Amino acid sequence: MQTSTTYLRARMDLIREKLASADDMQAALLRNGVYYDQKTIEERAKSKQYPQTPLSFTELSTFNTWFVLHPEKICGQEVITTSKEFPVTIQGDKSKILATIQKQQSYSILEMEALALEYELQINQL
Repeated sequence: MQTSTTYLRARMDLIREKLASADDMQAALLRNGVYYDQKTIEERAKSKQYPQTPLSFTELSTFNTWFVLHPEKICGQEVITTSKEFPVTIQGDKSKILATIQKQQSYSILEMEALALEYELQINQL
């Protein structure tokens, strides 16, 4: 249910509601999609009718929705900080990044490093 359009739209509704009464730090976290109360989201999804159409680009770009839909794209562990400008950071190391990329692609580590060098050369030529 966590990847259904109904669930994701209910999540966005709840975040918008919480933003109305949030203090500065809570608001910064909510704007970055930090809302983990799955039970409340599921209850909202069941109690309200939401369109079944695919999410729009705006919806996917709101409150970190794309990463909720695709958690496999995150190369580390989400960590809450004390910064209002950057209240969420991802902590991970090179091994986590490479493991995440390997899950997405069928490339070996050597092939990934070769691709990285190729892209670096292309960027340097710009």
